[in-house]
Amino acid sequence: GVEIHAANGYLVHQFLADNTNQRTDRYGGSVDNRVRFAVEIATAVADEIGAGRTGIRISPANPFNDMAESDTHELYPALVRALAPLDLAYLHVAHGGDEELLHTLRKLWPTTLILNRAGTDISTRIKDIEDGLADVITVGTMALANPDLVERVRAGAPLNTPDPTTFYGGGAGGYTDYPTHSA
Repeated sequence: GVEIHAANGYLVHQFLADNTNQRTDRYGGSVDNRVRFAVEIATAVADEIGAGRTGIRISPANPFNDMAESDTHELYPALVRALAPLDLAYLHVAHGGDEELLHTLRKLWPTTLILNRAGTDISTRIKDIEDGLADVITVGTMALANPDLVERVRAGAPLNTPDPTTFYGGGAGGYTDYPTHSA
């Protein structure tokens, strides 16, 4: 499948955000115009490989890479409403901290919602599933720092703290040197 990366300041996100999208054509200005590019891409990918093999990732209210949307409560519900009829496999939300917006998007999204709540503990993420806010949670840096993450969660064992200085570097440091939990 394909995940369309409409998050974190990359190209599709730049069309969504009013601080970067200064266009005056049919892809700029209004919310409907700014979501058009993302919807057209999602439609084209779904038409090519199937909606069930297509997902999209968004990062509402997340200022990563200097992105800023002055109208997140209008923009992202409009985007999700426009994407929902495509029946994509999932919506992947990189949570930017706006709980009200997250709950709104969950209500609007008809299929699987993947939630990336980076920086929160595992119990918060599990509660998101139990409460129906997410169908799937991400655990990227937790998994990097805990090669035995599933076993640790099952056992209620403490988690290793990820070392961000090793995330994007070469070599084994941060990838193969985290200790496993001894039961």
